Amino acid sequence: MQLTGSLRHCRRRKIRFQDQLFSKCRIFSCIALHSMILEFMDSSIALYNSLIVLGGPERPHLSGICPDGPIEVEIGFGDGDYLIRRARENPGTTFIGIEQKPSLIVGVSKKVAALQVDNIRFLQSCAKDAFCDLFTPQSLSRVYALFPDPWPKRKHIKYRLFSTDYLRMLNNRLIPDGEGLIVTDSEDYGKWIVKQALGTGFTIEHSRVPAQFNTRFERKWSEQGQNGFYQVLLKKMQHLDI
Repeated sequence: MQLTGSLRHCRRRKIRFQDQLFSKCRIFSCIALHSMILEFMDSSIALYNSLIVLGGPERPHLSGICPDGPIEVEIGFGDGDYLIRRARENPGTTFIGIEQKPSLIVGVSKKVAALQVDNIRFLQSCAKDAFCDLFTPQSLSRVYALFPDPWPKRKHIKYRLFSTDYLRMLNNRLIPDGEGLIVTDSEDYGKWIVKQALGTGFTIEHSRVPAQFNTRFERKWSEQGQNGFYQVLLKKMQHLDI
């Protein structure tokens, strides 16, 4: 499929490319993804769907994505700096970054490819769908979300992550002694998570912590004068069947 024609035609092709590339719950090797983007922007060769790891309508399986060893998941990796640091510090662990925005996946994939980090995978999906459709019971060692949207308005609370039902699913997906870590700038949201976590098979530790993750949102709140954040650490003590 040679990419030829007018600039307008190329732009239409780019939109169709993005629609195919970022369909629901597709997983990408960061280097393969970056190669595919470069090939498309060069406009010299066809789009090869084989470069997508486990794309398409069939349900993906972790056994085809990750080598043997621990698996960590970051929900909403943003600029990817913390995800990349964790991956470089733990080369024997596979990291799956979940993000809904294709532009963020593309941007972070460029960083990862430039650094030749080969133990990161990207999942373009909402977190709820990912944990329901992709991850299997007792498959993950650690899950974390740094500064997720607190949805502060009462009418929006239904959109918050880490409800009781979601935490029960998180428990089911974690291995014995696995951990969940949530850090937020909103103390109200943090306390809400603690209440939701009761009876979900976790021991719960919550505390105020200083800035330490160096994410985009942590830097933003720190620059605005916030000198502490609310951390919830969940340690699995009992497995729940769901």
